[in-house]
Formats: sequence, C-alpha cells, structure tokens
Amino acid sequence: MAAVALLRHYAEYFSSPGVLLSLLVVVVPILLSVLAERATAKKEPNSIPDCRRLGLTERSNLQDQFDHLPSQDKGPPRVQALFTYPVKSCRGVELAASEVQASGLRYDRLFTFAQLVSKQVEAGSKAANGVAEQSGDWKHQWRFITQREFPRLALLHTELWLPRPRGRKAATQTKKGNLRSGAESRSPSPQRARSRTRGDTLLGQLEQGGTGGKPSASPEVSSWAANGGCLVIHFPFEPDFNPFGLRTETVTLRLPLAPTVQWSEALRYESEEVVIWKDCPLAINVTNEIDAAALTKLRYFLGVSNPLALFKVDETKKRAVTQSLPKDTPKETYRIGFADGFPVNLLGLTSVRATEKELPKAAAVKGKLDARRFRANVYIAGIPAFAEDTWKKIILGRRVGRDEHGLFEADAEYHVACRTARCKLPNVDQATGVKDGNEPYTTLGKTRRVDEGAYPNPCLGMQSTPRFQLGMIRIGDEVEVLETGEHCYEK
Repeated sequence: MAAVALLRHYAEYFSSPGVLLSLLVVVVPILLSVLAERATAKKEPNSIPDCRRLGLTERSNLQDQFDHLPSQDKGPPRVQALFTYPVKSCRGVELAASEVQASGLRYDRLFTFAQLVSKQVEAGSKAANGVAEQSGDWKHQWRFITQREFPRLALLHTELWLPRPRGRKAATQTKKGNLRSGAESRSPSPQRARSRTRGDTLLGQLEQGGTGGKPSASPEVSSWAANGGCLVIHFPFEPDFNPFGLRTETVTLRLPLAPTVQWSEALRYESEEVVIWKDCPLAINVTNEIDAAALTKLRYFLGVSNPLALFKVDETKKRAVTQSLPKDTPKETYRIGFADGFPVNLLGLTSVRATEKELPKAAAVKGKLDARRFRANVYIAGIPAFAEDTWKKIILGRRVGRDEHGLFEADAEYHVACRTARCKLPNVDQATGVKDGNEPYTTLGKTRRVDEGAYPNPCLGMQSTPRFQLGMIRIGDEVEVLETGEHCYEK
C-alpha cells in the first residue's frame, strides 16, 4: 500500500502544471541542443578511401588464452597471437601475419605521445650545504608518456589502413633479379625442410609490397594511399555536462603513415628531440595533424596537464640497441624506434597462466589475467611455463636474403637477447584503462625476481632481435630453438 501511495504522489507531482512547465523550459531545450549537435556533427567515414584495414577485427587468437594451462598446453612451440602497437602504450592491432624488419614488426611503436616537461638548469656550483644551485634558466623537453602514468592510454584504439595493393603475380623464375625459394640457394637438412613449407608465398607477398602493399596506380598526392596509408586513433569522450549520456562522442584522429614531402611541408612538421628513457633522439612532431579541439579533449581524457604532442619515428634517427648484443657480430648495429629497448618481445601463454596461479585469492584480477596486459608482440603456445627464459637463439618465420644469384627465401633467425624486466604497467586493465594498486606486479615481485641483472625488477617474457633485414611471421609458425643458456640482464 505504501508503494502505491508513493507512486500516486509522484504521478500527481509530475503532472502538476508548474512541474510540466519547468520540464518544458529546462529539459526540452537541452535535449533539442544535444540532438542538433549530433545532427550537425561531422560524419566520420567507417573506411579510408583506396585503403584496406590491416589486422583482425572479429575473433581474437587470444580468445582461448585461459585454456593454455601449464599442464595441458602441449607442443610444438608455435605462434598463437601477433600484435603490433602503432602508438606506444596505446591499444595494439592484432594480426594474422606481420612483416618483420630489423627494427621489429612493421608499424610497431611508430608513434608516441609526449608531454612537455620543464626543469630548472643547475648553475654548476654547489651551496654551502652541498646542494646544487639553480640558475635562472629552464630546460624544456618533450618526454614520452605511457600507461605507467596515464593508464587511460589503454583506451586509445588504433587502426592501420594501408594502400590497396596492385594486382601482381608472384615471381617464380630464377633469372637475375627475380625471387627464388631458399631451397634453390642452399641445401637445408631434411628436418629443416619438413618444418618449413611456405614455398614462394612469402616471396610473392613481399614482391607485392609485403603486408603493407603498394599504392594504387597514380593516386592523388593528397590522398591517404599516396601517403602510405592512414593511422586512425579514436577514443570515447564525455564532457562534464552530459545529461543522460547523450553528449558522449567518439573523437577520431587521422594521420598518414608515410607522409610525402609535400604533405609534411603543408602541415609544417618539425624535427624535435623527445626523451625515450636514456635516449633523446630527434623525431618528427606531427601534432599539427590533430585539430586543436580534439587535442584539448585528448588531454582532458588522459589527464595530462602539460602540453601534449604526438611524435613519429624519424627513420634516419632510430635509436641504437646497446644491451645484450649478439656475441658473434660485435660490430653490427641494431636499431629501434620508440620500443623500450629491443625490437621484438616474446611471451609464453603458459607463463602468464602460471603467474596467475600465484595471485592471491582476493586479487581482483584472479582468474582473468589477460596476457594483453604484458603487451608482447608474439605470444607463444605449446611450451612449458617460463621455458622461454632459457632461449638464446631461435628460428621463427621466414626471411628474404640476397646473394650473387639474387633474392632468396630462408629461415628467419632471432637473437634472444634477455628477459623482459617488468614495471607496474601490467597492473593496467587494457579493457577499462583502470590501474590496480598491486597486481600482478606484487606477485611478480615475489615469484619472478629471477635475473640478478634486472633486480629489483621482476621478469616475464623475452626480448629479441631479428638477425635479418626483412621477413615475416604468421599465426601457427613453429618456433625452433637453436640454442639455450643462461641470461643476465644488462642495464
């Protein structure tokens, strides 16, 4: 009876003339303004002209990752999932196959967001108390940002749109300059030959532009296809005043992957230093690609108070890998873009499941530790937990080489450089952008401080360096371990 009486009371209240008038005066104009705002908003296309979207858009190859238990995941060692991360610390693009360059998977960590930080310059002398005196000068530097400080970077979705390839047949002849299979250039062992059945597939794809493709014939200079395709970044934005959630919008940023000189000059790109850990390489500031209003919304969304910019790797200014280099090629130079320290990160799925088993029962992430929190490029199935810890040299996928007879296809060899020293970034839920205060980092600190060189950081996964210039990895490719041994992280 009380409930019925309460309903009657509210019915009478909202049907009174005064309340109805208030609703008409206040609520209706708000709804009309929101509808008008949506109607006049710029309609964003779902595709990029003359381009195709790269990557998996439906079922993920990590969908069954929780089935890869240490006691059940049997060999052979194989690639279960592949990811490239176009923008450092933002959401990655899952792939069925990826071109691999000497600096890592194609498009991986090609861009990074950075904030402008200011520091007062020391005068060079010390006061009586031993503290360095400060001069009146300030040093302003662009410093990269990650989910460590701004976990909502995980909610910045990225898409790769590449120029549609021209239809060309794969080369099958062996005349000078044409591609041929590795079997014609060398005599692999029967066991090696049985484990590699790719034939001319890789060669044909690379001749047509690899996984990226070549632009359509004579595209417009200002088209996305003529500028290497398009990187799309989008995120959900909610303004402070958002009645009924009606003003929630998707903010979309678009910029070229390989801009021409004309495009770069028109947008007034600048070359500036950006701090990446201990390095300070010159990179290309492409922030002019972002509308001022969109940039303001992005800063608000991430919680960045300093000036924010977006940088692209300068292909001529890549950083040198200085740690855990191959012993047999001491004079060889290995380079990376905006990756932390090495070109390719590997991680066994059973290692993630074994880590999850050690989590306390009360941990919020218990039973749902997503391997994507560790942001590896290559996820490996079919190996015991932490088996990758001892890998020193592996074969994974195929590569293209050149000798006096021309190009040939062969096994792709990787130098497994060291373990991956972990920070607290895996505490960020990649689906929600929410950072847990403890796990899984606390458990990793108790169970995975296994490398004296990395101490006090725990380790999970392995860092690797391609021993070739151009190759490819596909889902299902088997991992052949050529050499094992002990690792000691070099700082």
